This record gives sequence, structure tokens and C-alpha cells, in this order.
Amino acid sequence: MIDREFAFRRRARGAKFGEVLIEEDRPEDQYQCSVCKVFLYLSQIICQCTTQVTCMDHPEKLCKCSLSSRVLRKRFSDEELTEILVKVSDRARVPEAWRSKLTNLLSSTARPQLRSLRAILAEGERISYPMPELQVLRRCVSRGNEWVEQANMFLRKASRKRARKSARPGDVIKPGVLDEPYDRPERGLEDVYALLREVDGLGFDGPELDALRTLAKDAEEVKTKARHFLAASEEERSRPGFVQDCENLGITASSLNVYILELFEVEQIVLRDRLVKDIDDWEAGMLMDDVRNLVARARACDLPADSRHMKVLNAKQAAGSSWEDGAKALIAQRVKNMEELEEFAKTESNVPVDGALLDRIMNFYNRAKDYQRQADAILHRDPSVGKIKPQEAMKLVTRAEGSYNIPSINDLRRTTDFALDLESRCEMVVRGVYQHVESDGDVFEMFQQWESYAKEHLTMFIMPNFEKFERRLADHYRWIDRLPWNHRRQSPAQTAMLYEDVMQATQINDDTPSTDEYLSCICTAPVRPPAPGTVSDAVQCDHCFARFHGACASSGGSCPFCDHHHWNGSIHKERNWHYCYLAEVANEAPLISRTHSPEWKQVETIVFRVDRLVQQVGQFLSFASHPANQRSELLPRVKHYMRKLYKLQFVVGHSENVSYGLDLAGLHRLLAAQPAQPKNRKRKRPKLTFGQDYDKDWTDGTRCICRGRTEYLINYPKVQCESCQRFYHSGCVFFPNNHADPSKNIFTCPLCCLRKNKKYPYSEVRVRSVGEYSFCCFIEFSYRPDS
Repeated sequence: MIDREFAFRRRARGAKFGEVLIEEDRPEDQYQCSVCKVFLYLSQIICQCTTQVTCMDHPEKLCKCSLSSRVLRKRFSDEELTEILVKVSDRARVPEAWRSKLTNLLSSTARPQLRSLRAILAEGERISYPMPELQVLRRCVSRGNEWVEQANMFLRKASRKRARKSARPGDVIKPGVLDEPYDRPERGLEDVYALLREVDGLGFDGPELDALRTLAKDAEEVKTKARHFLAASEEERSRPGFVQDCENLGITASSLNVYILELFEVEQIVLRDRLVKDIDDWEAGMLMDDVRNLVARARACDLPADSRHMKVLNAKQAAGSSWEDGAKALIAQRVKNMEELEEFAKTESNVPVDGALLDRIMNFYNRAKDYQRQADAILHRDPSVGKIKPQEAMKLVTRAEGSYNIPSINDLRRTTDFALDLESRCEMVVRGVYQHVESDGDVFEMFQQWESYAKEHLTMFIMPNFEKFERRLADHYRWIDRLPWNHRRQSPAQTAMLYEDVMQATQINDDTPSTDEYLSCICTAPVRPPAPGTVSDAVQCDHCFARFHGACASSGGSCPFCDHHHWNGSIHKERNWHYCYLAEVANEAPLISRTHSPEWKQVETIVFRVDRLVQQVGQFLSFASHPANQRSELLPRVKHYMRKLYKLQFVVGHSENVSYGLDLAGLHRLLAAQPAQPKNRKRKRPKLTFGQDYDKDWTDGTRCICRGRTEYLINYPKVQCESCQRFYHSGCVFFPNNHADPSKNIFTCPLCCLRKNKKYPYSEVRVRSVGEYSFCCFIEFSYRPDS
């Protein structure tokens, strides 16, 4: 290719074409002859008038310009092409050099070193050229590597896997390599000899051959000594140093990675002797791992199953397995019982246990004991030391109950639940939102039970809501003590009688005096004349001439209407207190009393009723205080109010210095001395009668002001008066009907408006007397925009 390119360039130079070197790649269409389509990468013939190129065979066909304008465009210079040719030639000679090196190695010795063959193979694999010798060499080296790997399995030093023993105080670790069962190699001496025979046919040499021959020799020596020990008599075996000699042989052969049956049997002798000594020397407190290790050693050294030592091991293993199963079941429980933890933590020393399980159980047990200690400290806490919040105790209970079942924690849970529930209830009571169930009995008796229980069982807790509740309860009892009738000293029957008297004397439907002429006594019962032939016990006042029942007149011996001693406190009464004090006490009632106390409900009703009476009597006395209003016809109302106040017995007035009873008594004496006023006759209200009142309904059911005189009004739209329920033609009365919403058609006829002295909104109305009727209604036909 280089020669062809140089010939191409010589022809171009011979044709006197110009030359240019461009070292950049161009589009693919500029590397192809426009005539013969040959590929021209290294050089092309070009012209400035076109982008097409040609080969040296067709420069004249490139364009119409003269041949002197043709230019030779080169991709590489002549020197660069020469250097590329040299590099390619050198690379082509590499496979021949490798073959020469391989031939020299194989001809120099009949058994070449395996490492030399590996180096030649690695060098050949780096040459990217197919060589048949390389495949043969690769198979040879691969087979040699396999043999070396098998040989190294014997040449590695033997390892003995020892299980880690539990070190305890007083244990003595004896030196030696035969403390554990023999770690048997995978291959024996016959496999070593087979490997040596195999290498003779492979045709390579290496250091592994000499090492393998030395290993076979050493193994034969160990095998001979082991057979000597196995063939020893019983007398020889009982010799004190016999076991030590066997152990020394095992130490000597410990580096041989070859299985020798005779050496394995010798080591069994050493292991059985060592195992028996370990079992005899072991003390109480053996762990389960130690027992399993001893059992494994006994089975490995073929200790007879009927021997005494083997029976001891089996018994300890059974006891330890039972303990271990129970411990695992206990640990697996989500909530662990305190008694079971204590039972496993205090296991007898002659039972082998699992150290890890025992540590976990002791950890659980110590944690449970800590929870128990904290719970006991809270339950039996001295109040002088300090109190704890129930929420903090509940956090301890929640943490402990998640993993343990502890009696003290259970007691603390119940106590804390009571405290939290009592705090919640006390908070609702303090806020006034507590709902009491009547079936639970009296609410304040229940509050006292709460207080007693907390002071007896919950003194270890900080309970701010309960403290507020105590203060509110004390406020309630202080408020009860302030009531004028003092419920704690007066019987409930007397309190109920007071409530009944107030309810009876302040009835809402009893605001006006009775018209019964026999109702003259201070009580609400009339004084009737006696039956014929009987004598009445009634008495009469000399001043106001009021008649009294004998029983009513006996209280004080005078007329309650006229004698002021009945009202100024001179005559003793059971309810000797002023109403204004009761109103003041009612306003100062605490929230707990307003929410739950039945006394408050009675006081609230009494204050409401009596306050209404106070307003009525006060307004009446204010009206009667003017001389112009002091007329004798007010006497029935004065007596009516005095009967109410006399029924109440306590002093009633708008302030502590005012007694409405005393004021009414003075007003009664003043009015009773006046002569009776003649009664004024009532003026009768004129009654208007219209012509439509006598007319009958017309054909269409109306009784309109048109009086049915025009036939075309039949079935005309009608409207009904909401007062007299009569129908009128809407056009006759100028009523704007709402056809979209008939419910808005509210209409009052002109006659009803006249009777009620109201203005008819849709037109002017005139009334005049006509014919036989008293009046007739006419409507002024004057339209207004708002009608």
C-alpha cells in the first residue's frame, strides 16, 4: 500500500501538480474518486473550483480548468508514511522471536522448570497473533498448576481447631496440642505417592517435588513409631511416661498434613486419658458449654457409653438442657414473670447452665429488681422527703409493664390509675364540666370520699388539680355556712319548708289580688261565714275591719295588716334575717356550688322569685308614695303583697335598711283610714256596623264592596282578609296580587282597618250612612304610586 501511494505521488509530481499537506480528516465523500469511485484516503487530486476529488488516472475529468491548476492533497507526509511502515514491520517479527525463545527453553533441558514455562506463556498471551504452539503450552502449564495445587494441599502445615474453653478462677490450662479431637486431613499417604507417580509423566520440574518426597519420608517414620506404640502391652501402657510419649509423637507429627490412621489411634489414647482426668478434676459450677465440650471429646475419643464418666456427663447434659430450654422459653416471653426470673437466677450450682443465657436472665432479673425497688420507693414514699407526679410514676409503670410482671409495679399501676383518674375528675370539677350520675348518690358525699381516699392512699403524688378541688370544696362548705338558714344547723325539713313557702308566695300567675270578698285574712284562705247553728272563731280588726281566722290572729295577738310590730322584728320569727344578705351570698357562690350543689339551685330559685317580688313591691311602693296615688282602691293589692311577705317571714327589701313589710303596713294604715271611692262607669266603645255585615255572599263567594252589582266581576281574582276571612275582588280593593309567590299575599280589608282605627294602605276610604244600613263603605278611586 505504501509503494502504491509513493507511485501515485511520483506521477503527480511528474505532472507538475502542486502539493498541500492537510492533517485533518474530511467528510467521506472527499475521499472517493468522482469518476471511478476508488477510495483515496492518503492523497487526492483536487482543484479550487470544486470540492470533488479524483485519482491520478482521471485528473483531466475533475473540472474544465487546465491541468496546471490541479493540486495533490496529502493526509500524511512521506516521512510519516515511512515511520509507520517501520513500526508495522517490527511488530510483524514478534511471533517469530517468541517461537525461538520457546524452542531454546525446550531444547536446553528435558524437564524445564514450571515457572519458566509460565513466563513464556504469559509473554505469548500478550502477543495478539494466532500461534499454534501457544495453545499446547497453555494446556501444559494448566495441568502443571493443577498438580502444584494438589501438592500444596499436603505441603501446607496442618491446623488443629480448638474450641475456646470457659476460663474460671482456679482452672489450670495444661500445655499440649492434643487437648482437642484430632483434626483429620482429607488425604493420606497413598495419595502422596500417587501424586509423585503422576508428576513423572508431566515433564516439568519444580521445588514442590522435593518437598513432597520429604513429606512422604517423614510420614513413614511417624507411621512406624505409631505402630510401635499401638503394639505395646498393657504393662507398657500403664507406664507413667507412656501417655507423654504418645503425646510427644503427636506434637512431632502435628505439622504433617497427611492422614495416618495409626497416629489417629495413638492420639485417641492421649485424649481418653486427658478427658478422664478433666472429668475427675472438675468442680461444681460447670457451664453448659463445658459439658458439651466434654461430651464431644468423649465421643471423639470413643469413651465407652457404660463408663462412669460418660454417665456423669450424660446426666449433667440432661439437667443443663432442661434448664436451657426453660431459660430460652422465659427469655422468649414478651412479659417475664418476676418469680420465674428469680427462680432461674438462683439455680443450684450442680446444674450446668448456659453462660450467655444466665447473663441475659441475670440482666433481666436485675432490671426487674430495679423496677421493683423504684415502685416500692414510690408506694411507701415519705411525704416529708418529696412527692412525685403521677405521670412520672406512670412512665415507670409503662416501661416496666412492657417487659415484666412485677407485683409492686401492678400495685403502683392501680394506685397511679386512681391518682390520674382522680386528677382528671378534680380538673373537670374545678372547670365546672363534671357530669354527676344521680345513681351514684349525693355528689358532695362522693367528693368527701374522694378527699378521704386521696389523703389516705395518694399522699405520695403531686396532685395540683386535687389541691384546687380541696380548696373549692372548702369554699363550698364555707358558702353553705353563710346561708341565713344555715343548712348544717337546721333540719332539711325546715329548709324544704322554706323553699315551699317561697315557691307558694311568689307564684308567677298570682300577681293580681283576688276579687273574693271573703279573702280578708293574712293567709290565703277565705274567711267564710259560719254555718247556721255554729259559732265562728274569726276575729275582726277594729281599724281596717279585716276578718282573721282564729289561728292566724293568735300569732302576735294583733292585726298583721295594721300592727307594725309584726314587721319590725318585735315579734319573734323563725326566719329572722334580711333578704338582701341572701342575694349577696348567692352572688358569691363558688363555681362548684353553682354546678353541683342542690342548695345552690334552691337559693337561685329563691333569689329569682323573691327578686321579682321585690321589684313588683318596690315599684308599687314607689307609685303609692305620691299622695295623689294614695287611694283606698289600692288596699287589695297592699294586702295581696303583705300576705306574700307574711308567708315568707324573713325581711324583704332592696337594701338592709328597708323592710317592704313595714312600709306596706304603714301604707295599709293610711289607706284603711280613707273613705271608699265611688266606682267609675266604663265607657262603651262605639260599635260600627257596615252594609257588608248584613249582605250575603255573592255568586262567586265574595262579599266585596262592589256588593255584586257588576256581572263581569264574576270569577275575577280574589283575595282573602286575614282578619275577617272574607273574600274581596283584588281589583275592587286595589290590592296588588303576587302571582309568583301567593304566600306573600297578606291582606287586611278596609272594614277591618276602620274597626282597628288603621289606615288602609292601598286607597282612601270614606264611610257614610245609606238607606236601611247604619253605614256603607266606599273606596276613593284615587290611585297612588305606592299602592
